[in-house]
Amino acid sequence: MYAIEFETNVHNNMIQIPREYKELEAKHIKVFIVEVSNTQKQLPAGFLSPVTITSYKNIAKRDDLYDR
Repeated sequence: MYAIEFETNVHNNMIQIPREYKELEAKHIKVFIVEVSNTQKQLPAGFLSPVTITSYKNIAKRDDLYDR
């Protein structure tokens, strides 16, 4: 068994299999459907930006902690 992945559109309840997979014609296959949508929520602005806390006091460096 092997797996392939491709994207296509559904028309009249039919899924078009790309020509490069013509060996699948008349074979029994298992199909998994994952809907791709553009309705995903966007992350808030600055979500991946680090927060700097000026009052934070670092007690040790990471390497020093793991050496103990």
